[in-house]
Amino acid sequence: MNKKSLYFSSKLPSFLQVTIHPIINPPKHDRSILVCYPHKTLTVQTIYCVTFQVYITKKKPNSITAFRIKFYIWLSLAIFQYYHCLMNKNNHLNSKLKYPSYWFGRLFFVSMILFIALNVHAQKTQNINGRVTDKSSKQALIGATVFVEGTTIASVTDENGAFLLENIPVGRVIIVCNYLGYEPTIAEGIIISTGRSDFVEIQLNQNSQIIADVLITGTKNAFEAVNPLSVVSSRSFTAEETDRIPAGINDPGRVALSFPGVKQGNDENENTIIVRGNAPIGILWRLEGIDIPNPNHFPLIGSATGGITIFSAQLLAKSDFSTGGMAAEYGNALSGAFDVQFRKGNTESRNHRIKLGIIGLDISTEGPISKGKSSYLLNYRYSTLSLLNKAGFNLVGERVVNDFQDFSFNIGFKTINTKLSGTVFGIGGLSLEQYLPEYDLSKRNPTYFDHREFQDKPAKMGTVGTTWTYLGSDKYFIKGVVALIGSGIERKNDTIGLDNKHFRYHTESFTDTRLSTSLTFNYIPNAQWRIKSGLIFHQIFFDFFRDRLPVGGLNDINSFEVVAKVNGSGNTQTLQQYTQASWQASPRLSVNIGYHFLHLFANNSNAVDPRLSAQYSFSSRHKLSLAYGIHSQILPLMSYYFQDQRGQFTNKNLKLLQANHLVGAYHFYTENKMKISLEAYYQTLSNVPVSTNIKDKYWLLNQTNGYPLFEVKSNGKGTNMGIDVAVEKLFSNSYYFLATGSYLKSDFTPADGKIYRSRWSAGLTSSFTFGKEVKLGQNKTLQIGGRFLLSGGGRYTPYDPVLSQVAGAYIAKSEAEFAGQLPVYYRLDTRIQYRFNAKKYAGSISLDVQNAINRINASGIGYDAATNTTYIQYRGGGFVPVIAFQVDF
Repeated sequence: MNKKSLYFSSKLPSFLQVTIHPIINPPKHDRSILVCYPHKTLTVQTIYCVTFQVYITKKKPNSITAFRIKFYIWLSLAIFQYYHCLMNKNNHLNSKLKYPSYWFGRLFFVSMILFIALNVHAQKTQNINGRVTDKSSKQALIGATVFVEGTTIASVTDENGAFLLENIPVGRVIIVCNYLGYEPTIAEGIIISTGRSDFVEIQLNQNSQIIADVLITGTKNAFEAVNPLSVVSSRSFTAEETDRIPAGINDPGRVALSFPGVKQGNDENENTIIVRGNAPIGILWRLEGIDIPNPNHFPLIGSATGGITIFSAQLLAKSDFSTGGMAAEYGNALSGAFDVQFRKGNTESRNHRIKLGIIGLDISTEGPISKGKSSYLLNYRYSTLSLLNKAGFNLVGERVVNDFQDFSFNIGFKTINTKLSGTVFGIGGLSLEQYLPEYDLSKRNPTYFDHREFQDKPAKMGTVGTTWTYLGSDKYFIKGVVALIGSGIERKNDTIGLDNKHFRYHTESFTDTRLSTSLTFNYIPNAQWRIKSGLIFHQIFFDFFRDRLPVGGLNDINSFEVVAKVNGSGNTQTLQQYTQASWQASPRLSVNIGYHFLHLFANNSNAVDPRLSAQYSFSSRHKLSLAYGIHSQILPLMSYYFQDQRGQFTNKNLKLLQANHLVGAYHFYTENKMKISLEAYYQTLSNVPVSTNIKDKYWLLNQTNGYPLFEVKSNGKGTNMGIDVAVEKLFSNSYYFLATGSYLKSDFTPADGKIYRSRWSAGLTSSFTFGKEVKLGQNKTLQIGGRFLLSGGGRYTPYDPVLSQVAGAYIAKSEAEFAGQLPVYYRLDTRIQYRFNAKKYAGSISLDVQNAINRINASGIGYDAATNTTYIQYRGGGFVPVIAFQVDF
């Protein structure tokens, strides 16, 4: 493009400067005025006008406020044609003289209309502090370059690895970090606002991909896992992502539904997730390097999921979620792992956030304790769902009451010894869920068991711990964690008579208190080798009780309810030890090898699980990965302490659950920040508890939760195989999307040795998540998004109509385990958010709608003894709007 310029600059005091810089472009109707002032350069596109702009600039500590006065002088088309001829050598003045508009333009100076407009703006900016470290050694990196993509705003890290990016315009930005010998890394999903100054921690991986003295360049993709040894089936997620995913409501479990290989459980009001055909029991939760029990409100006994996570996303640092092929450090899990890290509070300035919505009140605060050395980060949530229930709004379901509150914190500090740093962290939550009967006899349907049943489900969970990290040198560091953890879950079920009196038929409780420790040693002898070894120990005290009486008419025929009484308490220990090494075999090939040892002292069962993975980079954009490993898991503790009527622990010697997992993956990264992934997996399961009765098709992993309440043996087997495809684009150029498609085939083998379709064999599953941001002005943004989930319906075992009629209760059809399938599950979630920035605060108004099309999905199959028929149950919550108001200051 050929450009010529006319330059003019007045000599004014330093606080005021006017520069007019017209740029002539070949397009006939395009005129640009490039205006320069002491701190910014701005190009204003105009049509048929010349713009004179005066900037009066006043400096402030964290922002620059510029008052802009615009004078518009509208000219005729002939004047612009005349001006264009004079300034562009490719045009000739004579060629324009013949146009009547030229002569009309000469008369313009006599009849010119002057239009003057006054417009005052405040350009709002903010600063970002941060720190850059080596991911493996945790050492600070001096001299790393950090800049905001698409701008000239940049910084270089000091001797502590710290950097400061100043005067960043509000809005969504991408931060890029470069350092010689390391993979360039991007931090995306950072929203700059006037209400808070963020602290960003960036960890870099050493780059050894040098071939023939040519560095294989490519930015470390933000999709990739934080853990460098997780080369397949792993993905990182951020707090910002848990906020923008439609109906994610800041919950990692609900956000994971958008990821490949993950399926929603039958009850969409819970974040029960099925990973590659495995029951929810197979998921590990790890917080700050220590394994913790189920950290969910409204938890299920013997499961790793529930309603909503106890800790708020406000505390989340970049964390990992794995769906298979896990690195050696992850043990006691069959299918997946949430490796959650808490971020530290801002060490330079104080930030506060108040969020009020349908879910409840959320308050967080952070800031320095000793500036530059220590910080705090606190968050408290109180649910208002119970208040809405009392007002007649049942968001979760008809006659369902939910209430919860929680508190989370993370305090970070440095010691006098500059090599030693620590944190004190904690989470704690209380929840209560109640399913009320239909007390109005005129509305009660006696064939529906839930019309005459009362369920009371209180729960509590808490963790308090401390971490210590010692940076020995640039070759090694040691991290230790000590935590006190406690959880308690209760279940009380009553039936309601015609006089509305309660009769208790089910009581169950489980408490778990443990003292947990973890020690990790990271060693980097040279550029080719990285070694990580660790030890995890739990001292567990438990107490459980279960008493159930016979009752007829249960709704869901898939409910494995057994009349049994259990009463036990005691203590036991678990020990895990792992070692893993990463070898850069060549500039393109890396190999990870290790093992994980797991021991349960209750019955002295143990396992040594080998892990092996490799990744080959054809270039920085094409990667091929392969992983194989054995994964063992301890059963829910109640399983080992079941006592029969003789008082014998018949299940005390059950083996550890075990899975062999093989994963192959191909990843392609495009130039426009997209990732295309293809993963195929094959998993075999063994040592699954099954009934000792050959006619009984019980298989533990067909349950959402619970534990065996009769004598079982570890003879069950299973197979999961499938393929996951995902296409994802980072949030750049104001939009993002994630499209996934999966096919799963899942089988199980119970006591009779035959192969049946498992409860979780859904077939095809897909999701599409997207979001778009539109600027509504200099300081306002509108975000819209949606998520569509589609999967095969849940499976059930059809009934035998002849035997069921004789028994007056549901009797499963012989040799037809989970042969039936519910209608296809689908739902649409939507999100709209308006963000704004004022002088001293910023805020947003958002509306997330779960199930925007009010699709009531089938949740199970019920049996009606009066008519000897089965019917589809619909217990979903339908249309669930979640509106929230948020202010940062």
